[in-house]
Amino acid sequence: MFRKIIFGSILHFIALFSFAQDVQVKGYFLEDSIKIGEPSPYVLTARYPSSIDLIFPDSLYNYNPYELGEKWFAATKTIDEQSYDSALYYILSFEVDSVQYLQLPVFQVAGRDSIPLYPQQDSIILTHLVKEIPDSVAAEAMPLIENTTYRYVDLALNYPYLITGIVLFIILVVIGYIVFGKSIKRWFKLRRLEKKHLKFMEEYNVQLQSKESIKQTEKILLVWKKYLEKLEKTPYTKMTTKELLSHEHIVRIGDELKSIDKAIYGGKQESMQETFKKLLTFAENRYLDKVNEVKHG
Repeated sequence: MFRKIIFGSILHFIALFSFAQDVQVKGYFLEDSIKIGEPSPYVLTARYPSSIDLIFPDSLYNYNPYELGEKWFAATKTIDEQSYDSALYYILSFEVDSVQYLQLPVFQVAGRDSIPLYPQQDSIILTHLVKEIPDSVAAEAMPLIENTTYRYVDLALNYPYLITGIVLFIILVVIGYIVFGKSIKRWFKLRRLEKKHLKFMEEYNVQLQSKESIKQTEKILLVWKKYLEKLEKTPYTKMTTKELLSHEHIVRIGDELKSIDKAIYGGKQESMQETFKKLLTFAENRYLDKVNEVKHG
């Protein structure tokens, strides 16, 4: 039994290694030099079989000794079962080494685990703004201190002016809230809606790129339900398809929800891409309806 486990593990790693050989990862700086605290663009690309799932580093990745400024991802391109992904990272450095190196990986999804795939290491030169730092100052060049006796200076604080200023500030804040309070609240609400929608779109599209399966179909449907649940304040995740269809606006995608149920509970796995695209369109329309409701509410 122990030999079978060892043999199975060896086969698993051999399979993963063979897949990794099909992935071509490149990473390089776009500029030759970098300044302390200023962002420098770094490109990361991957060409791989479309049957493989790859994940690029995001804001949660540890970029030490660098810091991440901004990041931009391009949409996946697939031709003849070969996919191509690319991302642009703006890297900030606060190190003083004359030559600095970076080797940013992509991660190949393997079941519940992931394998880091590294490109060739690239380097960048630090531009020093201070050419020479003296170790010490000669005694002759130091200014003479004539008197080192401590002299107490009274703190000059005009309390009437301070109190008047605080009162005026409070009055201006209250007036501003009365005049612009609704507009400010509306702006923050629209901003939160936009952030949640962009996060949902990103997560939904990532799930769509995964290999189709019954389990994956359930996961995509759950992501969709959770988003609508927060958007419309209705417990969609606890509802069956029949209960969902009792809501008038959801009847429009009744056929899609039924086909998903057939795939999950009937065990008939077919391509669900068009179905999931219609669900995404529905979610986008509900988001726009909510935005209009907030703007004119």
